[in-house]
Amino acid sequence: MGSARILVATPSKGRLREIKSAFLADGYDVSTSGTFEGALQEISSQPFDVLILESALGDVAQYNVCRAVRSISDMGIILLCQDDGRHARIDALNAGADDCVSMPLDSAELLARVRALLRRVGRTNLRGLEQIPLEDRAIDLALHKVRGPLGRITSLTPNEYLLLRYLVVNANKPLGITSLKQVVRQRHGKGKVDYVRALIRRLRKKLEPDPANPRYILTERSFGYRFQIDSVANNGRPSVPQ
Repeated sequence: MGSARILVATPSKGRLREIKSAFLADGYDVSTSGTFEGALQEISSQPFDVLILESALGDVAQYNVCRAVRSISDMGIILLCQDDGRHARIDALNAGADDCVSMPLDSAELLARVRALLRRVGRTNLRGLEQIPLEDRAIDLALHKVRGPLGRITSLTPNEYLLLRYLVVNANKPLGITSLKQVVRQRHGKGKVDYVRALIRRLRKKLEPDPANPRYILTERSFGYRFQIDSVANNGRPSVPQ
């Protein structure tokens, strides 16, 4: 288990150092982030096996961070909870966490819980993301690119990737603008509806044969958007490893 990749996300520099030191000493590959935007950038740019999340990140509450991460990744999530009560643990699990560790932090316990989580859920298979074939192009989620006609390759920005991946893994299902706003964030302040719409326009230019008449990223009037794809698995979603 020692080669597993761990992302530690907390605004506390002291906590970052404490957790990073413990996991590096145990042979893990550790990255850190002190902001919500930074955490999503890390997750979108490289695969991780476990996220250790403590406290809010910027103005984003801990459980909302957890929900946003869960919407784009099946990595293991462990929340460090200040409240050791039953309701706090229920809230953590409902938000998408796999486990909840109460504070003050015990590094030995945290290491043991990460090992148990890795044994139980296995390593994340984000590394195995394959291309999503469309009629005349393909989405390469592993490389964050769209491969178009005549071998043309278009790169996706981090937020374009986050939004597109969320749409793809929820293919053929209408997604509300509120949930889309939680997936991407602006550099300053909260994600806005206009920003999501701008990302959709950019994705259509990169993905659609005719952006003015989209066939893949469809508008759900007065609600949000839907990624339409015909070749889906029996469960109604593209056969993309999660």
